[in-house]
Amino acid sequence: MLDKTGYIKVTDFGLSKALNFEDEKAMSICGTPEYLAPEVIKKQGHNKTVDWWCLGCIIYEMVTGFPPFKSQNRM
Repeated sequence: MLDKTGYIKVTDFGLSKALNFEDEKAMSICGTPEYLAPEVIKKQGHNKTVDWWCLGCIIYEMVTGFPPFKSQNRM
């Protein structure tokens, strides 16, 4: 998307959750399996650091043309 001054903005129309404390963790699982961080898949609880994992997956796919963990078996 473009902002009002013409700059590109990365957007996500998915779900979000506000965490009020630095050590608070979300337990929900939502997203495309190929981009989920390990702690989300393992249901260990997660915070905003998983966003950096997802960004890395997106950048990898933009550079190579393939998702980083593509497999015939989604599990």
